Amino acid sequence: MSSVTSILDITQPDFDVEAYVVKLLKGKSLDGLVKEEEEMVSAVRRLDSDVHQIVYENYNKFLTATSTVRKIQDEFTQLDSEMKSLSQSMTKISTLIGNLGGVIGEKRDDILQLGSSYKVVNSLKHIFDLPQVLQGEFDEGNYGEVLRMYKMAEESLDEYKEVATVQSVLEKSKKIYDITENHLMEQLRNPASGTEFVSEAVDLLLTIGRDKEEVQTVLLTCSEQSLRKDLKYLEENYSDVLDLVERASETFIPNLTLIATTHDRLFEEKRKELLEVLQSEMNSLHFLVSKVFLSSSDAKDCSIVVRALDRYFRKISTCRHVIPGLDFLPLAIELINKVSTHEIDLSLTRIKEELKNSLNEIRKALVNDEKDLPGLANKLEQVFVHQVKTALANLLLFTASDVTFANLPPDEFSRSFALNAHERLLVQAFHRLTDLADEYETGVGEIRFVDPRVLLVFGVSLQHLTNKSATYLLNLCREQFSLTPREGLTDITVVTSEVKSRAQKLVRCYAEKTGLALGETLVKGCTMLVEPSATPNSVRASVRRLVEEMNTCDGELTMLLGGEAKPKDTKISRRPITTALDAARDSLWCERIDFHLQIHVVVNSMVDQALSSALKRCQDPVLVHPSRLVQLCEQPFANRPNSQASSLGY
Repeated sequence: MSSVTSILDITQPDFDVEAYVVKLLKGKSLDGLVKEEEEMVSAVRRLDSDVHQIVYENYNKFLTATSTVRKIQDEFTQLDSEMKSLSQSMTKISTLIGNLGGVIGEKRDDILQLGSSYKVVNSLKHIFDLPQVLQGEFDEGNYGEVLRMYKMAEESLDEYKEVATVQSVLEKSKKIYDITENHLMEQLRNPASGTEFVSEAVDLLLTIGRDKEEVQTVLLTCSEQSLRKDLKYLEENYSDVLDLVERASETFIPNLTLIATTHDRLFEEKRKELLEVLQSEMNSLHFLVSKVFLSSSDAKDCSIVVRALDRYFRKISTCRHVIPGLDFLPLAIELINKVSTHEIDLSLTRIKEELKNSLNEIRKALVNDEKDLPGLANKLEQVFVHQVKTALANLLLFTASDVTFANLPPDEFSRSFALNAHERLLVQAFHRLTDLADEYETGVGEIRFVDPRVLLVFGVSLQHLTNKSATYLLNLCREQFSLTPREGLTDITVVTSEVKSRAQKLVRCYAEKTGLALGETLVKGCTMLVEPSATPNSVRASVRRLVEEMNTCDGELTMLLGGEAKPKDTKISRRPITTALDAARDSLWCERIDFHLQIHVVVNSMVDQALSSALKRCQDPVLVHPSRLVQLCEQPFANRPNSQASSLGY
């Protein structure tokens, strides 16, 4: 039993992959297998994140160890060379001693005394040269060597300090020693000093007994100034938000961690003061990064923003582990939510701008007598669909598998982000579209004089969206972001109903404006009549122009909405009227029509508008019989009678 358990335990060395997979396939459903895969992927990501954090935590130690090993290696190389030279010298000395032993054997005692005297003289020579040696070490920047040599000389010559010459040497050496100590303190106070030099200076000052409280205070002040200098450099030298985060990751954050490590090593009991300084400077960095993130103004840069945001989140997560007590992760998560919302708003703005540009292009095309109205309507619909799909694709970058913060608990990011993608982007995009429709319907500003056909094209495009694209986009968003209706989503029918109502309003507005324009044709003909006449030529010409304009309009609507266009026929025909347009036209001359009825996407209602406009402009209107109207419209102008009175009115 234990062996079976062992081969199925993924942590054991004798783990059997095939047996484990067979066990899962037999014991779990499809949903269970999917869940098992998600848990394993999540575990791998957590392990990967932990490895990154461990590597970063040991990065500074590794650098220090590498530097130490390199220094030791150089010293050993030099020592090896010196040892070889010393060995050769010793061999020569041994040979000389052997040769001289027989020659000066009788004067051995004198020679020993002479050697002792030489050592004393040589030592005195080194003592007298001590100030020059210390000055040379100082000039080369070997401050630790200056302090060490002076301390050794001070201890050795303490019993001879009453001797004038020794006292003079000690005074000169002490002066250089003091200069070195003061130089270290000045460099410690200098914000331009590197963090490695600051760490070395602190060690040396504490070694020589400098006041610990003073050194700690100066270290914190210097660290604060150094970090502020880094921040100023970051603020003035970045090309985009990713560049800013990269520079901060290479300068500010490593310096901050090194300062924290140095301070904790030397002044562990003063950690509270350290955290106050680091907290303040991290707040400044976070403010700068947040400002740059939220100042982004182009939705096309979404991929760069996501990469920068992920890099920043990783660094903040690492700092939390390297510097206990410095936890900026909640602020980083808050920034992620703000930036994602900002990107949604940018995408929404871009969608509206593209819609306005597309409508302007439609207006220009119609001014240039563009005939392809279906193509214009399809273009507007495709622009909206393309922009929405592009925006959704950009937002999916926030949930990519290689993005660290995508693995945050759903309550902290992914759930609210998915809901915003649906409600704040997609639903609001439809609202912006309907707002544009309302603007064109009310005709505010320059839109007041827009070609009525723009309204028709816009309305037909909205109708097409209602029929298919709107539902497709809403379902696509819900599928991509794993949303369900129970999460409080706006119902699809609500969106499609709003779009459909705007389509009807635009078509109604088109019908009203076109009807008024057609009515002007009749008005111009009627205003020329002073008294009844047998053949009202001006009215007849106006009616003919009206019919021609109606035929043109009918052709445009047929091309846009589908159906069969009415064939032109210039011959006199007595056949019964069979087309819908003729039937609607004849009915208008026989009965009154209520004004402002519901307008559907058909051409017949435009005749109602034309007649209503004409009736309102006539002082004493009398309707013409349908058969006489057909005869007048179809009879050539040259063949019409000029003197016969008509008892049917005009």
